[in-house]
Amino acid sequence: MRAVLHQDIVALACRLRFLPAAVRKLAAGQIVAWTAYADCYRLQTGRAHPLFGNGTLQSFCQSLPKAQEGRLDDPDYADCLIRALNAVRAFRKGAGNKG
Repeated sequence: MRAVLHQDIVALACRLRFLPAAVRKLAAGQIVAWTAYADCYRLQTGRAHPLFGNGTLQSFCQSLPKAQEGRLDDPDYADCLIRALNAVRAFRKGAGNKG
């Protein structure tokens, strides 16, 4: 997965906010994994993946339904931001992942 920027976390949080709370943790992990796959595809082919984007979370999330960005004092939006950060952190801590 490419470097994760602020806009990537916001994009993922907005996608998660669109989903039911019960599936957000699983969805966050899946999106991060698919984004990493898209980056591998990009590195091998020189092109963005047709479904998963160019290896950034923002690229992946832009084609999916999402909620609007919330205020930081909105508990639901804050939970989505935390889930997004935790998913990236878990991926980066995983065996064999760089970054």
